[in-house]
Amino acid sequence: MKPKTQVYSILVVDIERFGRRANPVQLWLRERMYEIVGKAFSESGIDAESGPKPSDRGDGFFWLLSGTDRTALTGRFVEVLDQKLRAHARTSNEEGALRLRVALHQGDVTDDGPGWVGEELNTACRLVDIEPLRTALASGPRAGLALAVSGDWHRQVVRHEDSSVASDTFRCVPFDAKEIQGAQAWIRVPGYDAPPGIPGTRTEGASRGAATGRDGGTTRADGGAARGDGGTRGEGERGDGAAPAGQGPFAGARFDRVNQVFGGDQIVHGGQTFRWGSDPEESAARDGGDGNGA
Repeated sequence: MKPKTQVYSILVVDIERFGRRANPVQLWLRERMYEIVGKAFSESGIDAESGPKPSDRGDGFFWLLSGTDRTALTGRFVEVLDQKLRAHARTSNEEGALRLRVALHQGDVTDDGPGWVGEELNTACRLVDIEPLRTALASGPRAGLALAVSGDWHRQVVRHEDSSVASDTFRCVPFDAKEIQGAQAWIRVPGYDAPPGIPGTRTEGASRGAATGRDGGTTRADGGAARGDGGTRGEGERGDGAAPAGQGPFAGARFDRVNQVFGGDQIVHGGQTFRWGSDPEESAARDGGDGNGA
């Protein structure tokens, strides 16, 4: 009989620091994981029972979902899952902590009888183990999980700005793992404006340039870097994201630009001078001095 291939949404889950626990604790955490994920499916309106059963991976599982609303899976399901994991944390000590790395991808997966096989399944399982996802979860103690989606998933689901998905909280990171090189993934940590612990992550936005990763997902470079602390301002940082006057990488510099697009939606006609920080000559004129302190 020919193996059957079908397109699935692929959910992969791993328990953080699973291998550090004693065997009885591992058994209990696995039981709680399946219980909590099952309740999150039910409460978010996702039918996970009519398709294949989850495939166990010891410290987690992958679950192939057919005909699933991917927006609900990315939005409502993730939110409910995070809420339930945080509720678990309120009644658990460090040894019984249950926090998850979660990955979402989609593609062809083949049932060959003994199990499941396919490049897209490999991609999803690589995705849940990438270092930026581990770092984001470890740096976000308020969260019960950290989510990574592939470039394809982001392009097809996240970037369309459904309010339930919280698309503005995703950030782009490199996705390099074994046979996968030069691809991109997008990470979100519920409860944070940006994934904590990942400096220099990019958002979709200001630039119209695009880069295509191995998984076919298109990502757009940003005009600036997101704060790696999940939205916490640094000392002296302005609330609008700009550096204080006189500070920053272009302090004291001037730039003249003509007929170029800035931020993707403003066109400057004619000459215009941009200043970062105060102008020594203008300051001297206002103070009545010559700019040399005399």
